[in-house]
Amino acid sequence: MQGPLTSTFPIENRNTQVTMKALKNHLGRTKNLPFVKRISDFHLLLVLARVLDLNADVPALTECVQTQTPVPEGYQILIESMANTA
Repeated sequence: MQGPLTSTFPIENRNTQVTMKALKNHLGRTKNLPFVKRISDFHLLLVLARVLDLNADVPALTECVQTQTPVPEGYQILIESMANTA
C-alpha cells in the first residue's frame, strides 16, 4: 500500500539548510495539484514543523495530508506567504 506522502522536496541534512526558496520552487512545480497534494511531502512537512506550532498547526496539517482532505484556507495563505518571502 502506498501512502499519501511524496518525497520530491529537498532533503535537509547537517551541511545544508532548506530555505524558503525551496518551498517556493516546490509550490511552483506543483501548482496544478490540489493544495493538500502540494504539501503531502515528508521533508516539506519537516520544514513547516520548524516554523509552525507543533501542538496546533502541524497536527492539523498532517491530518489533512493523512486523510487527503482540503487544507484550511488560512494555512494555505500562511504557507504560500512563507514561500513568497524567498
